[in-house]
Amino acid sequence: MPRVALLLALLLHAVAAQAQPRVLEMLVYPNAGVFELAPGKGPGGPGGAMLQRLQTLSGVTLNQQFMPIPRAMLTVRQAAGHCAVGVTRTPEREGLLMWAGPWARAASTVYARADDPRTLHHPQELRGSSIVVLRDSALADWLKTQGIPATLVKDNTTGLRMLQARRVDYWLANDLAAQFIIRAEGGATPRALHSFERMDLYVGCHPGTDPAAVAALDAAIAQLRRNGELAEFGLR
Repeated sequence: MPRVALLLALLLHAVAAQAQPRVLEMLVYPNAGVFELAPGKGPGGPGGAMLQRLQTLSGVTLNQQFMPIPRAMLTVRQAAGHCAVGVTRTPEREGLLMWAGPWARAASTVYARADDPRTLHHPQELRGSSIVVLRDSALADWLKTQGIPATLVKDNTTGLRMLQARRVDYWLANDLAAQFIIRAEGGATPRALHSFERMDLYVGCHPGTDPAAVAALDAAIAQLRRNGELAEFGLR
């Protein structure tokens, strides 16, 4: 009889665990045209809408909140149940996080003004030019490792405006973010001069996060891709 009671207790515990709602803290950073601040509603824009769709398909509640890139990456390494959107899956990070996706694909792209006749065949040709890039981004880190100085800005919208105002020669951004921002901002459309290092962007979660919740996100992203719903984010 005690054995039957123990088995029944274990069964009830398993059922209760499955019945508990799955909730993840989803960290995004402001990116005009992609993730935009919607007062009282959390992140908006096409990125926010995509996360809402992902929440519906996965059955996982995603508490979206804006956070600067460095703080978001530190948080997902320190706090279980937290995930960041748009994380590149590098060898150094592979074992540090749990992964879902990819949900987007982008290329590092150099933008010039439409009336600029110069050509560019290799990123090293950026040396000696004035460049603007998003602060704390992978592209900013890449320029630093190459020893190429750049103006760092808090958002890509500022980078685009600086290029349009002729304050810099080039704007370096991933083409996914850039195309949304160019569409949202209007004005003189810049010219994509050179693209390199195409990258996939994932949802990266703290390794102590509920694996069932991360697996549900991964399955939902795969379904979005099969349905063609991620085409706007570079995945077909």
